[in-house]
Amino acid sequence: MSFSLIVPAAANKPEYENNIPSVFRLNEKGISVCVEAALSLGINQFASIYFTILKIHDERYGISDMLNMQFRRLGMTNAKVVVLDEPTSSQAETIYATITKESVHGAIFIKDADCSFGVEIFPHNGIVVYPLEKLSMVNPQHKSYVAVDDMLYITNTIEKRVIDHYFNAGGYCFEDAETFISYYERFPGMHGLYLSHIIYAMLLDGHIFRPFIAENYKEALKPGGYLCFEFGMGQG
Repeated sequence: MSFSLIVPAAANKPEYENNIPSVFRLNEKGISVCVEAALSLGINQFASIYFTILKIHDERYGISDMLNMQFRRLGMTNAKVVVLDEPTSSQAETIYATITKESVHGAIFIKDADCSFGVEIFPHNGIVVYPLEKLSMVNPQHKSYVAVDDMLYITNTIEKRVIDHYFNAGGYCFEDAETFISYYERFPGMHGLYLSHIIYAMLLDGHIFRPFIAENYKEALKPGGYLCFEFGMGQG
């Protein structure tokens, strides 16, 4: 079965008009935050890796050239930049657009672009989780949470409300991209659709999700995270 990694980096904010989005800034090794996010997983298990960005950011800051240069330097021959013409309304829509634009099939792993962690993953439905008590500094209101029962089955996931000591560490696995598409299309036009909404709908229909326990979780640009340096701040 094909197993693909998708790193959505297509968020659009007013401050990005004059500043490159933070996920493209370079760390102390000269690697973009979003690329480091992928590398922390171990990329050899994926047949294809997609970094999804916006055309407006690519034209303004040369994101495609910057990422492709890093792919060559790091030997990431299976990595590709996907450019979306228009901003999306949610991360879920960005994933949907990537799958349909690139005709992605098989299992997919979705990795948030602004954090890194090590984890052992398999191409089946799951969420990467991390224990809240292991973080020295955290704002719990900015997390989504995952309830895990004694048999290590995920029973619930919800945004911004603490229901368990596990929070979503920014990794999601769907064993079939077509199933993701079918559930996404159940929420036509919903603004602010979270991946947790899609997963919860699947849980209600009897789909099984398991937790993947993260190690060495780090958030970019936050206390305890890895350092980031500005890159390409001029307009163009």
